[in-house]
Amino acid sequence: MAEIESRFEELEARVRKLEDELEIHRLMVSYGFAADTGDSERVAQRFTEEGVYDVEGVMAMEGRDGIRAMILGPGHQSLLPNCAHTVGPTAVNVDGDRAVAVGYSRTYKREGDEIKLWRLAYNRTELERRDGRWQIVRRKNRMVGHEEAGALFRDGLTSFDA
Repeated sequence: MAEIESRFEELEARVRKLEDELEIHRLMVSYGFAADTGDSERVAQRFTEEGVYDVEGVMAMEGRDGIRAMILGPGHQSLLPNCAHTVGPTAVNVDGDRAVAVGYSRTYKREGDEIKLWRLAYNRTELERRDGRWQIVRRKNRMVGHEEAGALFRDGLTSFDA
């Protein structure tokens, strides 16, 4: 009987980890949908109250108010409705109520009759489960070719080493 309980607990933990990873993937994908529709509140709610979105190390949106302001700002608004934010592939490592995700993001932009890749970047996202849901604590984004881009993956991948 103890062996069955042990196996059940192990299976339950594995399923929970898979559910966490799926929830994190959905969170990250839905960020793009919200950004593409200009839904600043939905974008902000993907972050913790003090969350930070660091782009290129020169622009950091701090807190949900900073995230909202970025979506409502002239730079982002100038992309709408002609953009599509996509993520992946993304590798997620869950450790209890914390997780790290590393992967690519792409933003496509329509210009006339053409749709072009506007931005391709490396991302490292730190997440925490708060109030029963996963939220972004810090997202770092560096365009391909940026001197810090590769470090985002190297630093994030150490959590995947066995």
